[in-house]
Amino acid sequence: MQYTYGGNPSAVMQTRTGDIVPDYPLIVRAAGTGAPITALFEIDGTTPIAQLRTNASNSDTPGAIRPFRVEGFGAIEYEYNGPSGQPVRWYEVGREVATAALEGLNSKLDKTGGTITGDLDIDGTLDVTELLVNGQPLETGADFTTAGLFVPAATTGAAVQSALNAAQAAGGGWVVIRPGVYLITATLRIYANTRLTLLPGAEFRRNVAATMLLNGDAIQNLGGYTGQGGIVIEGGLWNMRGTTVGLTASAMCISIGHARNITIRGLEIRDLPGYHGIELNSTKDALIDNCRFRGYVDPGSRDFSEAIQLDLAKGSAYFGGFGPYDNTVCEDIEIRDCYVGASGTAGTTAWPRGVGSHSATVGTRHKRIRITGNSFEGCLQYAIVNYAYDDTVIANNTIRGCGAGIRVRSIISADAADSTNLAGTVTNASQAQNNVAITGNVITGGGSYDDAILLFGEATGRIVGAEITGNIIDTVGGSENGIRLQYADQYTVAANTARGAGGTGISQEQVSGGVVTGNRVFQATASGISCDTGTGIQIADNSIREVGVNGVHILAGSDVQVQNNFIKGASRTASGSWGIRCSTAVDSLLITGNKVRKYGSGNEVAAGIGITNTCTNVKRYGNDLADTGLDDTSSGVDASPFDTAGAMDVLMRPSGRYETTSRLRAGTSNTPTSGTLYLVPIWLPKGAVISNITFASGATAMVTPTNWWFTLHNSAKVALARTADQTTAAWAANAKKTIAIAQTTAGTASSYTTTYAGLHYIGVMIKAATVPSLVSEGSVADFLASDAPGFGGTDASQTTPPTVTAGAFTAGAFGTGSGILLYAYVT
Repeated sequence: MQYTYGGNPSAVMQTRTGDIVPDYPLIVRAAGTGAPITALFEIDGTTPIAQLRTNASNSDTPGAIRPFRVEGFGAIEYEYNGPSGQPVRWYEVGREVATAALEGLNSKLDKTGGTITGDLDIDGTLDVTELLVNGQPLETGADFTTAGLFVPAATTGAAVQSALNAAQAAGGGWVVIRPGVYLITATLRIYANTRLTLLPGAEFRRNVAATMLLNGDAIQNLGGYTGQGGIVIEGGLWNMRGTTVGLTASAMCISIGHARNITIRGLEIRDLPGYHGIELNSTKDALIDNCRFRGYVDPGSRDFSEAIQLDLAKGSAYFGGFGPYDNTVCEDIEIRDCYVGASGTAGTTAWPRGVGSHSATVGTRHKRIRITGNSFEGCLQYAIVNYAYDDTVIANNTIRGCGAGIRVRSIISADAADSTNLAGTVTNASQAQNNVAITGNVITGGGSYDDAILLFGEATGRIVGAEITGNIIDTVGGSENGIRLQYADQYTVAANTARGAGGTGISQEQVSGGVVTGNRVFQATASGISCDTGTGIQIADNSIREVGVNGVHILAGSDVQVQNNFIKGASRTASGSWGIRCSTAVDSLLITGNKVRKYGSGNEVAAGIGITNTCTNVKRYGNDLADTGLDDTSSGVDASPFDTAGAMDVLMRPSGRYETTSRLRAGTSNTPTSGTLYLVPIWLPKGAVISNITFASGATAMVTPTNWWFTLHNSAKVALARTADQTTAAWAANAKKTIAIAQTTAGTASSYTTTYAGLHYIGVMIKAATVPSLVSEGSVADFLASDAPGFGGTDASQTTPPTVTAGAFTAGAFGTGSGILLYAYVT
């Protein structure tokens, strides 16, 4: 017999945005087996079709599937490649199937019902040796494995169970539920190799305080994945009626355990109390596709339930349907294109969680879990919880207005039940969790419960090998973060957009081997990107704008690189924060190539880069700070653009000494003009304590001096400190002269502490009959040396030292004497 397909309003290919897809190739497969069907015919039943395609764009019905015929298959599936590259299938029943079944029944039964003995044959689609309706058992012949059995509409669940039993007796079959309401008064049990199809308009209405459907019997003892598998459950409304008196206690809708090869698709589960819409326990090779989970009722202490739960056969308290409780986990599970949210029924809420788990056993892990293309709306806690999963993909989901987004959590060591191992010993420890890809998800609104994306490991159970890429996070409430990693190793956070986080845009703590690159962080209430106690972390090429506190904040840890980031408008909610802040004993820190800018109004950064004196071995160069300034009081800073192996100037600088030029470059000497103050440029960090100033003479000794002294100035040439006048004290040839500070801007003092990092000047004034030659790197003419910021001679006709208290003395313009680059240093 030929069956007709296509030619109906629903058979139109569209994109997710509603655009039609014309002239697209389709594969036709036999429903149930998935075998390809190549014998396709035009509607005339004789003209073969070489390749079935959707109608062209110039057709009256572009993108539609035209009517066609198939020989001998009463139900088919269309298959095509979806946007993700994964196959997508549509199910359709032939137009003639229902009519043929009715004709067959009408030929055997009168309107009041009856009994059929012998065979009932309807063109090869149904072969039943005995059929009893109105809830009586149905017996089937050996051909039932390829047959379709229609259950009468508007009847009880007993008729459904009878058909399922008949399929079991035949070794498998296809039970089709007509449109109508079926009152389920006892848990339905489905067995191996059975396909249960609820046609549009069919509703299973729960009327028992128990699970709606379970794969197998309570007495079975089939371990591992050897239980009732090869099952397809599809279509219809599964109404759990969780607000109805007598049905408010926690219950499951569909519960699958110890099974392999499970498909659940195209159905809606509504208003469930307490437990889960679908539980896959100890299941391998399963697909949950295009299902809807609407409405949840918390009967008390169940504010964490998932619409779809993956669990392991840990005990009867975790899976009450049947044993054995051998800790079999779930593997190779795909959950795609589903919706989780509210139903609008009075007394219900949206689900607490969408997909996930909340129990575990040390020594086991769920593996190869794919959660893709789903939509979560208004979940009270998390949309997705990856708990003790390895090798997971969480991709292209849309999460709107949920309490939190995606949580990846290693086993909770403080939970005695979960930290129990396979030997039954409570370990009080976690375990490593490996390889999760979180990519292409869109998370908007919500965030009052937890972070948008959270990787939460423990010291005894770190999250290893995560890839968080290409996600969009928009507006996270409360003080929650956009992306948060804790106890994570060897991860990548790349090309994400985090906008409007109530906490930090991207937060890291107790991490190692991570790369945070190419992300865009906007308007976080706290910092843009932070790293607390990180080892070997690279934070590079990120764009951070208008954040509340620091653009990048590094606390503790070692071997952290902050490179080539663009930061504009940090310190928006916490005035006086930094573009890049490094504090709390960071060691071996590299800061290079970053660009920091003010926002232009309101609160502004204290400095473009701020590094505290608890930080050590800092390499910092090539940063563009414009007018934001530098505040570096770290120990052992290397501001050279060369690495240490090539920076002989750095290697040869004596400890605790800041030099005007390296001794390696001081190969000549120059003689100042008597009675003229000369200023030599020097870089000093903030917080440097200056007690002494030193110059060195060349081959010419000083003769008949009357006054000589040294000074320290800021970049504007304001005197900050000076030595006492050495008057007639001798200065021999080839000798260093180190003189102590005697007065500062604060008055009489023995030292001066710098207040900023950057350009300063050391001054020398000698009045003598013969001025000694001074060791230098060289000199240039005064018209070159006077170009700002300048160096060399300033004030002539000097004798006694100036008063520097309260900044009373400022050196004059450069150009009075030649520009001598003298060798000098402060300690």
